[in-house]
This record gives sequence, C-alpha cells and structure tokens, in this order.
Amino acid sequence: MTEKNTRSEMTPPETFDALRQRIRDRFPDLSPHLQRIARASLEEPNGFALNTTPVIAGELGIQPSTLIRFAKEFGYPGFSDLQRVFRQRLIEGQANVRNKVLERDEAAPAPDARALLDASIAAHREAVQRLEQDCDIDALNRAIHILRMARHIYVAGLRRSRPIADYFHYGLIRGERACSLLDFAGGMAGPQIATIGSEDALFAIAFPPYSQPVVDVVLDAHVSGRRIVTLTDSADSPLATYAEVALLVGTDTASQLQPISGTIALVQTLVSAIIRR
Repeated sequence: MTEKNTRSEMTPPETFDALRQRIRDRFPDLSPHLQRIARASLEEPNGFALNTTPVIAGELGIQPSTLIRFAKEFGYPGFSDLQRVFRQRLIEGQANVRNKVLERDEAAPAPDARALLDASIAAHREAVQRLEQDCDIDALNRAIHILRMARHIYVAGLRRSRPIADYFHYGLIRGERACSLLDFAGGMAGPQIATIGSEDALFAIAFPPYSQPVVDVVLDAHVSGRRIVTLTDSADSPLATYAEVALLVGTDTASQLQPISGTIALVQTLVSAIIRR
C-alpha cells in the first residue's frame, strides 16, 4: 500500500495531542508551504482554532487551497474538519482556565489603575532610554540614505510590528513619498515583492516570534537582489541576516507586554529624515 493510500484511509486523530505529534513527525517530509502551515499550527494553536481560513491564509502568505491540501495531508476531508481538533482543545481547556481566573479574581483585590499606569509609563521610558543608549547611528544614517534614495518603499510588518509598519507608511504618505504596505491578508504580498524594482527598497519589521510571512518576503527580496532595511531585535534575527542595513531595538524589557515606544521613536526619526526636502 502506498503512503498516499495509507494517509487517505487513516482515521484522523480525535485529540489535539495526537494530531500535534503527527504534525511533528511528518514535518521534515512536508513541502515548504505545508511546513509554514505546520509551524503556525504548533506555535499558535489558538489563532489556528479561532481565525477564518482567509485570515490564516493571509497571515501565512499562502492560498486558502493550500490549507485544504494541508488538511488532506493528515487524512482530513477539509480544513474545517482539521480545525475542529484545534477548537476542541480550546473548548476543553476553557473550564479549567475559567475556574483559575475566578479563583484568582475572588482572592485578589481590585487592580490599582494608578500602579498599572505607572508601570506602563516606566516600561515605555525604559524602552526609549535603551534606544537612546544603544542606537547605532552609523546604521541609522545608512538606512536613511537607502530609503531616501528609493523610488518606492514597500513596508512589511505583522502582529506586534503591524502598528509600527502602519505608522511608518502613514508618515511617508503624509510626506508625499511613494510607499506601499504589503498585503499579507489579501495574499498579495508575494506578487508585490515580485514587482519591486532595482530603484525600490523593502523596509521590514519583525520581533520574536518572527512572523514567517515577513521573513519570507525579506528572503524573496534578497534573492532578487533588492535593497532591504530591517527593524528587528538582534543581529541573529532572520531579518538581519538578509538585510543591507538592520536597525536593532532590544526587546528584553521586564514588562509583560513589550512596549513599542522605542521602535516608534526610531521610525519617526526615519520618516522625518526621508521626507525632509
């Protein structure tokens, strides 16, 4: 019996743990597109359970039909059938989570809004101070030169980096500079990258855990020999690996939610320099 027949006659696992193990076991044998889906399903099972097929496909930079192919690879007739396993995990886990939350809320006093505000301000102040101390001005000047000289700037950012990308795009458009956000949700980021000319530049933003669609477009632009400026956390970042210039902003603040004030300050500097007449 062939591997394909074995797969098609297999009864899909009823538990998330069983499916997760099968995905891990099969990962090395999957195509790059299917590996991208497998990685997302293991790293962000909640998003995989709750998002619609078009949203998942858009975030991963693939066609919705590829999600169906992924499901069939594991013996499911369609993606919604596979998605039920992820949803069931969420449903089964919610009772325990809800009980823990209720017990904690009953035992704990009401949150102190003043203390929370002070902690948030301190985290943002720390992020800005770290940027002031650690910013590589030579790298910043080189990034400004590349982006100022670009005929058209393409911008990539998802998840935590999306509002940073939006602000950069907004600033350049207000300054009447040619600029486009890559359309990951609509599945057009790949075709957009294919249109980048030799006089254009890509500005990509990603922090751990790095959004794979953003990493992929940076690699595509690199393979095409295009100019790339990235904003990321370290020289070991996959974005820094392929960038002509990588601007680094640390993400080791003690705050539970990483503040974006440092990155916004750096982006505002870029915008001010790029649109300066």
